[in-house]
Amino acid sequence: MTTGFVDTSWSKAGTSRSFQFGDGTNSRVFDNINGQPMLNNLNLQLIKNGPIGGKVELSFGQDADIIASYPTANNNSFDVTYAYVSGTVGPVTAIVGKFATLAGAEVIESPSDLNFSRSILFGYAVPFTHTGARATWTATPTFSVIAGINNGWDNTKGSGGPKTGELGLAYNNKNLTWTAQGYSGTERINNLAWSRPFLFPPGFDTASHRSLFDSVATYKFGPVLTGILNYDRGTQSVAPIADSTAAVIGFGRANWAGLAGYLSAALTAKFTVTGRYEQFNDPQGYRTTYAQRWNEGTLTFAYAPTSSLLFRAEVRGDHSTVMPWLDGNGLPINHMSSLGLEAIAKF
Repeated sequence: MTTGFVDTSWSKAGTSRSFQFGDGTNSRVFDNINGQPMLNNLNLQLIKNGPIGGKVELSFGQDADIIASYPTANNNSFDVTYAYVSGTVGPVTAIVGKFATLAGAEVIESPSDLNFSRSILFGYAVPFTHTGARATWTATPTFSVIAGINNGWDNTKGSGGPKTGELGLAYNNKNLTWTAQGYSGTERINNLAWSRPFLFPPGFDTASHRSLFDSVATYKFGPVLTGILNYDRGTQSVAPIADSTAAVIGFGRANWAGLAGYLSAALTAKFTVTGRYEQFNDPQGYRTTYAQRWNEGTLTFAYAPTSSLLFRAEVRGDHSTVMPWLDGNGLPINHMSSLGLEAIAKF
């Protein structure tokens, strides 16, 4: 089976100069170009189902440079997003290759998300993909156990230390879907430390232990309303520690945590409204470069005139306990508002 989509958008930052922090780091995951049309993703998928199967997914466009796994290029607008083979024997399915993370309420493929802009948690709390092996045991029609081992967060090549292990539980019935998953292993501290270790103190290791706990609960209140809660908590044992100005002030244990809530109303078969509110706490500035508590609220209007077309309009407001953005005059500010428009064609 061959499928895919084309995702295009336009976004405009209101109170800030751009979708970047003052230190030049993108504060939005994908839609980070201000006031210009974007080809987010030309996505092509080849899928084979059955006892022996697999999936190859290719991404072209701006998104590909964000999700590209280390050490592949992240400046050529191309990414092999998934490439795995699968086998099923009875209640057990195993996959080997490159595949999506278990963590998070949102996914790489925009048509499957409820909002246009991705959440803070999607960009800063969890990985995108893994390269390794995973097995899923469907213990009952409503309960599954997932276990795997891989090269880590967004790596096709390991860090040189112990591999990353994953363990997940999944439950679903008519109205409730709940998942919980954990990751633990040795991860690169960041690309800067990996590629230019001379910038760090003598004996400083470019990889250390990282762990993550993630849980997502989805509840259908009826044919119209759906609610989602996503919680994440992660730690890195040795990491550069930043202050509220993004200056590195030392090295030590870093942790991060976030909670996101969604409420989506399918008002008609073609029109949906979704609200999202979340808060992300990064007290050592390891994930966002600023020691901050960052929250955002988003309201998204989606219209699907056919099963192949999807249009979205969105307003979003972000706020931080520090001043990580710059206004039109280049002065630090603690808030950012934005408008986003998106068009998706599926095939």
